[in-house]
Amino acid sequence: DMNAKATCRVLSVQCIDLSIAYMLGTVGSSLLIPYGGKLLDLWGSRIMIIFAGLGLAFALFLLKNTEGLLAFPNQLSWLSPFFVSFVILSLIFLLLRQFGQGLMTMVSRFALSKWFDRRRGVVTGINGVFVSFGFSSAPLLLNTLILEQGYLESMVILAIICGLGTAFLGWLFFRDQPEDCGMEMDGSSPQKLGAMHVNFGSPPKTTAKDLPLEEVRKSFTFWIFTMGMASSSLIITGFTFHIASIGEIAGLDRSAIYSIFLPISIISVITNFTSGWLSDRIPLKYLLMVLVLSLGLGSFGMLYLHETIGRVLVMIGYGIQGGVWGCLSVVTWPRFYGRKHLGAISGLFMGVVIFASAIGPAFYGISQQITGSYNTSAWVAVLMNLLIFVGAFKAHKAISIK
Repeated sequence: DMNAKATCRVLSVQCIDLSIAYMLGTVGSSLLIPYGGKLLDLWGSRIMIIFAGLGLAFALFLLKNTEGLLAFPNQLSWLSPFFVSFVILSLIFLLLRQFGQGLMTMVSRFALSKWFDRRRGVVTGINGVFVSFGFSSAPLLLNTLILEQGYLESMVILAIICGLGTAFLGWLFFRDQPEDCGMEMDGSSPQKLGAMHVNFGSPPKTTAKDLPLEEVRKSFTFWIFTMGMASSSLIITGFTFHIASIGEIAGLDRSAIYSIFLPISIISVITNFTSGWLSDRIPLKYLLMVLVLSLGLGSFGMLYLHETIGRVLVMIGYGIQGGVWGCLSVVTWPRFYGRKHLGAISGLFMGVVIFASAIGPAFYGISQQITGSYNTSAWVAVLMNLLIFVGAFKAHKAISIK
């Protein structure tokens, strides 16, 4: 028993160290990503998606060779091996977040916002079918890949498919905006779309006045939407990062706890498509309210994960939030602030979201280390989202800015 307890303490400390390295690397990415948004306005989505894909492949190859990199401190006897190893891991995490969930995600949403206006909600829903399923099922799929191929081989496969593959597809298909190709937004002329409005009841034009980043920063609506989506990033990243430990404390084996991601992904797909359709027809603040309430519901379910009802609440709550988040992250900023400065606005938004995801794993890890469970972090998540829900009532109500 004493040996087992000692082993648990060592593993707990290692988990905290890994969480802090992840946090530092991700915080670094959150500080850099706003500059990526400005470059996106300048260079366009085609160049930036190639850059992001190549950068992600490089980061994954570095991750694959972590063992060799961590042997490097042996050559620097005047430095602490732990310190150098910690810096290397933090740098790898920075690159992964900067090129993967940072630039690649931002560029993809940017492209949709540039190409669609009246049909943006429906297109976002269709896109979300794939995005929500990908995000929600990733832990289960990656766990399976690692178990079958091994950790090192999995990194190579991901570098080729997700990094180099995305860069190639971006070069092949991405174009910055429809005007560059002699086309118009939504693929149709305003006259043709006007006829569709009469015949099929399509939603009205939603393009907003182009507002610069300096004005957007002063907007309460921008910050309440950003806080709601950042809350999702913090909670879901922390939950996923510690999922094996969370399941163990709840008395669930590895396969049982990972199996909850499949129903989460299915619910996310359905919710994303529904949210996309609704986003063209109702004020977006109501979708924000649904987002934060579902986050609170899923976090409350964490308290009872050892019971069936708790797992059901987690699946429903986190499934709904995944779909709504995917929709809001695409339609919100062009709806409120136009296209001209969309890259800079998206960059600031992504910086906050990435920062939130940086502190999520450490927040959950510290909760577990101090109290022996994740209940404290779950209660904080519930209360935080209730506060954001109240603030959402004051968010901008109109479909577009006048």
